[in-house]
Amino acid sequence: MKIVYNGLFLTRPNTGMGQYTAHLFEELPKALPKAEHIAIAPGRVATAPPGLAVEVLKPARYGVGEGLALDRWESHDLPQRAVDLGADLLLTPYPTPPPDVDIPVVMTVHDMIPWQIPAYRRSLRSRLKLRRIFEGIRQAEQILTVSKFARDSIVNLAAVDPKQISVVYDGVGDQYRHRPSPAAVAKVRRKLKLQRPYVLYLGGYDYRKNVRRLIEAFAQSGLGATHDLALAGAVTAPPGSLYDDYRQLPELLKTAGIAAQTKRLGFIDEADKPALLAGAVAFVFPSVAEGFGIPILEALGLGVPVAAGKIPSTRELFPGAVTLFDPADPSDLAAVLKRTVNSTSKARTAKGKALAKRYTWSAAAKRAAAVLRDQA
Repeated sequence: MKIVYNGLFLTRPNTGMGQYTAHLFEELPKALPKAEHIAIAPGRVATAPPGLAVEVLKPARYGVGEGLALDRWESHDLPQRAVDLGADLLLTPYPTPPPDVDIPVVMTVHDMIPWQIPAYRRSLRSRLKLRRIFEGIRQAEQILTVSKFARDSIVNLAAVDPKQISVVYDGVGDQYRHRPSPAAVAKVRRKLKLQRPYVLYLGGYDYRKNVRRLIEAFAQSGLGATHDLALAGAVTAPPGSLYDDYRQLPELLKTAGIAAQTKRLGFIDEADKPALLAGAVAFVFPSVAEGFGIPILEALGLGVPVAAGKIPSTRELFPGAVTLFDPADPSDLAAVLKRTVNSTSKARTAKGKALAKRYTWSAAAKRAAAVLRDQA
């Protein structure tokens, strides 16, 4: 069996999708040792996963702009190269437009959020792009998704036959199952100038991440008297209102009265993430929509108390391990956050660590491998 992989996000390793891609692509050759694994990327890949051959195939039409060039690369350049290589199937770890050539596609669809929340479809450009991706989802031979909630969303919104969808849960790396030493935590705290106890948020800043309400809630909680709010993660916000929370952070913090109690950490080196998480008195994840929520699992694996939005995916994936709040209600978020900081439940901590042992990238790859074998 010869499998060609869409390696676009191997060129973007610091993104959430880049990390998902790297982890899955590293484990799949182990789960399918007799297959040939070839990743095609539109640019240079700094570190190739073991067991995976990497080929650079630059988009044929760079002159039309990066977005359109990558659209054609996904729908034509990459699939055509897969056909030329004699691939049995094409695996893409995120939704793409349908291929212009006849090759079976196995596609990961993490969620249907862009079709569920109107904020992601405000511009004509986004609507046109999502229309093509929607057709790609509908035409894929098999879909991998990360939760039962995400599966049901795909069935309901895209009218995909449930038999074409396999739930393959995300995983967590070994570095999030073993708590870093106190010295390692102290070193990262010094590096990031975190002197007081801190509540940590680590993630994106687009509309669904709900950072605006987190800021309101932290101010209401009164925790700023003794704790800092650490906001980790950085983006290059594109035009439009989708990333208003990121662009307006200084104003939001000033209005809430917690500018001095908030540490904007920006991009975090992957090597520093376990110690940063382990040093937090609590991890908060206020998102209003997720397919999975890997940062929650990473925090749980390190024994960090987690407060998260009461949404379908967190209820399904982390029952009994996180304290839930209404993400639309800053007062509820504030109360839960204060409770999470001040009273750690040993039962919740134990449940979280058990989940981190259960959700592994090796297990994810084995489930995905079974799907690939059936399709080849």
